[in-house]
Amino acid sequence: MHREHEYKHLADNARKRGGEEQNAQFRAQWEILAATYVQLADQSKKIDDTGTHYDPLDRSRTVWPSSST
Repeated sequence: MHREHEYKHLADNARKRGGEEQNAQFRAQWEILAATYVQLADQSKKIDDTGTHYDPLDRSRTVWPSSST
């Protein structure tokens, strides 16, 4: 999975968690987190489009949260 799709997946998960949250402040924080992931997805797409690649994460050691859906 490309980094852009990983960030979009994380954004979707954050939106889902926010939608389940009863506390308005927590719900807002989940939405902010989702928006940040969307920004990161857009940035990673631009990086992929230009062919420039800098990834500070060692992908062989990275573990992304699994989806429960």
